[in-house]
Amino acid sequence: MDGLCAKILVNYEIDVKNIKKTKGYYIINTADGAYALRKTPDTTDRIEFRLRLQKNFLSNDYKNIEKIYATTEGNPFVLHEEQKYILTDYLSGEEVRFDDKKELSKILEALSCFHKKSRGLNMVPNEFYSEHMGNRLKKMLEEIRAFKKKINFSKGLSDFDLIFLKNYDYYENNIHKAMEIVDKTNYNEKLKVAFSEKSICHNLLKKEAFAIKEGSVLFSSLSGCLVDHFTSDVAMIIIKYMKYDPERRISIVEIIDMYGDSGHNKLNNDDYNIILARLLMPTGFLNAASQYYIKKRSWAPSAVTGDLQYEINSIESFCKYIEPLFSTLI
Repeated sequence: MDGLCAKILVNYEIDVKNIKKTKGYYIINTADGAYALRKTPDTTDRIEFRLRLQKNFLSNDYKNIEKIYATTEGNPFVLHEEQKYILTDYLSGEEVRFDDKKELSKILEALSCFHKKSRGLNMVPNEFYSEHMGNRLKKMLEEIRAFKKKINFSKGLSDFDLIFLKNYDYYENNIHKAMEIVDKTNYNEKLKVAFSEKSICHNLLKKEAFAIKEGSVLFSSLSGCLVDHFTSDVAMIIIKYMKYDPERRISIVEIIDMYGDSGHNKLNNDDYNIILARLLMPTGFLNAASQYYIKKRSWAPSAVTGDLQYEINSIESFCKYIEPLFSTLI
């Protein structure tokens, strides 16, 4: 047995049969099932929040989540050489396919159930409530303008500067459009309801966050969970779908309807508008720009330029894909 793994596992009351080391974690096989042992960057407060959320899910008869297991002393993690390690379920199963209509529908139905079953958690610390979209959009506007001011025209423009400036107006206009949409909807009321019900959004919906086993969708990677309105997760699913299906064979309205048709959360016209506003937020563009301008680089690494170019190259197809949502605007 790996020395590090052995030192950590002595803190748990499990009968280990064998261990497999993979990239980023260990798979622990026992007579009772399989576990995953991994290092976590989560704060103690975040881990404790995950445990309380886990307990709330189980009390609401929802078991399709990755669970954290306590040590023999009742601790939620093991601290070894100033690093935290957690023991969780090993969620084996098939990797989800965002470009498969049946699987995408299954994901959205499971996500809607996840949102409904998450409600009712008590005493949620302030740090686990999402930021108001209006506030986030104002910060984005300040951020994109600040990046533009950093460009020194007298010293000549880098290739990165040229790409940024050429597309600047498009992204700033998107921020303004998103602000207008938020102001015209009842987003404030919807967020208040989500906060009062303690409705949880997953907030990290990558492929690795799902597994399909025996027809059920299982959720892992609960480190990003926040109290938020469900449209946040729906918009994230749409972004992932656009990435994994370049042909965009499933319409954006159809994807949102898949979520609504599950029956767990009712949608109205404002929800479509709020999702559109979320999609217009230039997160990818700003992330790439921050890697260049905040670090005051004199040249842009290929990965940073690649991220920016990916966003730029996607503009035309993105605009075409989200166009049907503009028909829902108030």
